[in-house]
Amino acid sequence: MSLGKMLTKVAVGFAVAKGMQAVTRGGGLGKMMEGLQGRAGGAAAQPGTAGAGGGLGDILGSLTGGGAGGAGAGAGGLGGLLSGGGNAGSIGGLGGLLGGLASARAGTPEAGQSLEDLLSRDVPAEEPPQEDTAGLMIRTMVMAARCDGEIDGNERETLLATIGEDATPEDMQFVRTAMDEPVNPRKLAEDTPQGLETQVYSMAVMAIEPDHPEEAKFLHELATSLGIGQATVNEIHDSFGVQRLYS
Repeated sequence: MSLGKMLTKVAVGFAVAKGMQAVTRGGGLGKMMEGLQGRAGGAAAQPGTAGAGGGLGDILGSLTGGGAGGAGAGAGGLGGLLSGGGNAGSIGGLGGLLGGLASARAGTPEAGQSLEDLLSRDVPAEEPPQEDTAGLMIRTMVMAARCDGEIDGNERETLLATIGEDATPEDMQFVRTAMDEPVNPRKLAEDTPQGLETQVYSMAVMAIEPDHPEEAKFLHELATSLGIGQATVNEIHDSFGVQRLYS
């Protein structure tokens, strides 16, 4: 497994575990990731994972473009990324991944398209290597999710076990290192190539529910360090259907 393919699994796992609180109460990260695997393979969602909006199956269906919402990602759809038909480490694949997640989280296809349109305004003059981009986005999600200290040991091991089925030892070590990395939004911004600022910030918002003071502080420091204006920050939050950072 490449980091680009791992990015998709990690992103959807965090979207369900951290961004969709009603579903989180339906059985925990382990059951959610089991449901993700079943959906990606064409099977029905696992029993007992129901939550808001018809349960995990409906949410993952919208992520892959097959649910009631019909909110597929661009660049072939999130379903294509999950099945190996695309690479989330590419700029186009990353925009499609984030657009699909925004559509599912906000509940409307328009939200995903709005985010993709926003991301298309901010792209590097020369696209970085896909593995570098994917690695940066995985670090971003893990760091954002840890900023309030709410990834416990059981969830950590469940996530590692899930992605470990197809991952190389090197990829697994990369994720473990990211989970131990100090939470430092300024360092994350320093490591972000010019032209990927809005993508990095969007990935951070996707990984959390920004309703905790530590989360708001993290996002503010990240946005400031990345040089993203308050209006753009609020636009990204609107795309995901989450609380705005600035009034």
